[in-house]
Amino acid sequence: MRGLAIVAVLALFCAAFAGQPTPAQTPAPDWGRIELVGVELFGVDPAHSYVGFTIGFLGLTKVRGSFKTYTAAILYDEKDPTRSSVTVVFDPASIDTGLEMRDKDLKGPRFFDVEKFPSMIFRSQSIERAGKDGYVVHGTLEMHGVRRDVTIPMTQTVPRMPDTAWGNMRVGVTGVVKLKRTDYGINGNEFWGNKTLSDEVEVEINILGNRFNFDKWSFDSHQKPSVGEAMWQAMAAGGVDAALARYRELKEKSPDDYNFGADQVALVASRLLQHRRLREALDVYRLAAAEFPKEAVLQARIGETNAALGNREAALAAYRKALELAPLNPEAMEMVRRLDTPAKKSS
Repeated sequence: MRGLAIVAVLALFCAAFAGQPTPAQTPAPDWGRIELVGVELFGVDPAHSYVGFTIGFLGLTKVRGSFKTYTAAILYDEKDPTRSSVTVVFDPASIDTGLEMRDKDLKGPRFFDVEKFPSMIFRSQSIERAGKDGYVVHGTLEMHGVRRDVTIPMTQTVPRMPDTAWGNMRVGVTGVVKLKRTDYGINGNEFWGNKTLSDEVEVEINILGNRFNFDKWSFDSHQKPSVGEAMWQAMAAGGVDAALARYRELKEKSPDDYNFGADQVALVASRLLQHRRLREALDVYRLAAAEFPKEAVLQARIGETNAALGNREAALAAYRKALELAPLNPEAMEMVRRLDTPAKKSS
């Protein structure tokens, strides 16, 4: 998986798990805090989030649109949200204003020029409190080849909590910021840029962060038995060594009879990580990464698990490998930034 094809935030194989979970009967366990950086990693729930904009048209009305494709990594500190940070990567080619001809023009060289500038990136730099549930997020927005500082007032709308359906851990924020498109070189032509559209653009942000409760995900292997399910059963009987041995045995003796997909193996490790069985999770993620060496998401999971274990250098190495495989992976960008900071301060 590369670039914007990696679905996050957050990068937890959510798209790969086709089986539908059953509703949770009890709240999700308190998992996820990463030892080395003291935060919890969230991806974004794109089906229940929104990033849109409003721009004036002829001084008479407003045109509204949104970006449909984006990935995010949120490093959230529940005890002190000002220690949180976020990276969001947008695909400007996913712009949608409800009119195909207009969208085609916006993607073209007169506006976003998506062929030349295929991504937009927001990275927070600092967060300060602004009253109850209020925060001011300072960061940089890179768009159309221009990077500028931005300040976004935000309100926390969802505290860290499990949802009542699946026990997924959630956190949510909303905010509005006004930008000038010409600050980013998005000028249009003489008619559209100067006579028709306003310079000021209002951007609305509603983000629902998500961390999956993997206990509620099933091994859906598409008609073949799942190697992950076989590993999980072996794990229950004989621990992680038995699970790894079971994988190798089935791969050698029954290579065509099981689904050996990366998602099937990763689900085993993700359940272990969720329950803080960190060394066992690391062993399984390493097996998956050895079998699928080009999957950036597996390197990211190895990085997170090592960070939770307190292994800074191993975590950094894994996240850097994830960035080599997918340079626009927001989780790897965030974690390398966090993990590398102490080393820079001490040098």
